[in-house]
Amino acid sequence: MRRTILLAIVAVLALGAKAPQASPQEAVERMLARLLRAPEFQSRVIILRSDPFGGPPDRTEGKIWFLPGRGLRFHAIAGGGEDIVADKEKGTFSVYRPSEGVLYRSEWDRAPARIRQLVLQPEKILDLDYRAVRESRRVGGAMRNGYRLHRASLGDSLPDISVWLAADPATGLPRWVSAGQDEDSVDVEFRGITLLSKANPRDLVLALPKSVRVEPLDPRDLLQGGESR
Repeated sequence: MRRTILLAIVAVLALGAKAPQASPQEAVERMLARLLRAPEFQSRVIILRSDPFGGPPDRTEGKIWFLPGRGLRFHAIAGGGEDIVADKEKGTFSVYRPSEGVLYRSEWDRAPARIRQLVLQPEKILDLDYRAVRESRRVGGAMRNGYRLHRASLGDSLPDISVWLAADPATGLPRWVSAGQDEDSVDVEFRGITLLSKANPRDLVLALPKSVRVEPLDPRDLLQGGESR
């Protein structure tokens, strides 16, 4: 599950949304620029992961903070409030699990490569050819005009991920995103994206109790046995 959530977050940060009187490519680029050129953005998120056996989807609620050039954080509200933080300035990649009382930590260089690239070189995403096409889907109780991205445009490390997204009509910012493979899919809803005029590095700081235990983190375990690259 953590692998899918991380991939979904990265895919969302690397995508755009609808813009009036613009080609699909231009619309994606325009929204990417708003997100990736902001000093920081943060948002509440609801993540629904499909059950490969046909059961109800697994639901995760949380919050995301993204500071280009500095770091990325995801905080899960349920499940004990797990935090995942990639902080370039401190040179760390950490996972805090309050239910265990443990902070798992590794060096920045061992964080998943796509997360490191996104943090350090967000502008490179603007140079991609997304091969986006307009596509409407029913989501959030209504039909939404959005975009489907050609899977090859997401890069070699995500060859089988298919992505669709639609904007919030009120803000033009991404609201609904679907990312999936044949055996797994994730729907992400962003509620209340905020673009900040000044980054606040303290948003990447975890409030840890004095009793917390620090243990080494192997990112391959976080990604359920997959390679961190």
